[in-house]
Amino acid sequence: MGGNLHGEKLQAALIAPDTPISQAVKHMDAEAALVIDQKGKLCGMITDGDIRRSFLAGSALDAPVSDIMTLNPVTVKQGTAQMAIMALMMQKKIRHLPVIDKAGKPVALELLKNQLEDFEPAGAVVMAGGKGTRLHPLTANTPKPLLKVGEQTILDNILHNLEGNGIQDVVLAVNHFAEQIVDHVGDGSKHNLSVNYVQEEQALGTAGGLTLMNSKPESSFLVMNGDLMTDLDYRSLVKFHRESNCCMTVCVRRHSIKIPYGVIEMAQDNLTINQVVEKPDHEFLVNAGIYMLEPEMVELIPEGEFFDMVQLMNAALAKDWNVGAFPVIEYWKDIGQHDQFKEAKSDTKRKNTTKYGAFTVPADFLVTEAV
Repeated sequence: MGGNLHGEKLQAALIAPDTPISQAVKHMDAEAALVIDQKGKLCGMITDGDIRRSFLAGSALDAPVSDIMTLNPVTVKQGTAQMAIMALMMQKKIRHLPVIDKAGKPVALELLKNQLEDFEPAGAVVMAGGKGTRLHPLTANTPKPLLKVGEQTILDNILHNLEGNGIQDVVLAVNHFAEQIVDHVGDGSKHNLSVNYVQEEQALGTAGGLTLMNSKPESSFLVMNGDLMTDLDYRSLVKFHRESNCCMTVCVRRHSIKIPYGVIEMAQDNLTINQVVEKPDHEFLVNAGIYMLEPEMVELIPEGEFFDMVQLMNAALAKDWNVGAFPVIEYWKDIGQHDQFKEAKSDTKRKNTTKYGAFTVPADFLVTEAV
């Protein structure tokens, strides 16, 4: 059934109201942290969902958790029977339930994991057929997913994280140097996975290969690029997708572009200056290359043609189907160019990230680019 945090683990999950959002992630071993006042009394709770929603809303990473926390969360008194606790969590559809003593201080945090509301996807499809031309000469004789970052290849890292999130069935869409990938991964047993393959005779893009699957998925399934390094909490992604009633959920990342000059804004007459903004930052949400799809999405993909995920999104939007956005707040690195590959290797070598359960606090929590 469930479990709980107490003792040292509970103490690690306690934070003050003025704790910055970026620092709160470090205390979320159970995807939640309890906010206490100066007297140690519970005054709020913050979950992974709270952080992701604030991420989408553009909240500043140095903003205090008091800005986004749940005030007066549902609680139970110390000594409440376990069955009553589980029944309450199922009834309220909550995954975290603080237990407080007579003084209102938290003494435990009950957790509900692997229950019916946390449906797992039917499986995952990893697009591993790209040529990786931007990484030449490294990819002259080796497919990009098999490049080593630390002790693991990029693809090993992906498969390890999928297995760690309870995903069992994986399809690898292969094309370029396909035989090397098949020889390396095999049937997936070394990752405790069941791995099958889709062979693309020609490049079909990040979505086209889905039409080659032997059997149509019967429920939600994950699709991701095979050149990513991430510690994404896939269980939270699945839960978000199921609850949002979307045909497609796109993982997104916040990206900031710094303009190193004063930007001139002209008046309506285009002759005089309205204002000057010194070295402004422009923030965008960018596609992180990870998706959750409903089975009917495959029907929108033309067979035997190059078709990418952006085209699939637009096809769904053209039908007025709901397409959701799920923010990646964990470590994420797209390995498409030499500088990104070096950064990923450096991150691994220096252990530039600190793990806290399902979360990783990344060095590049906010991706920044100067132009």
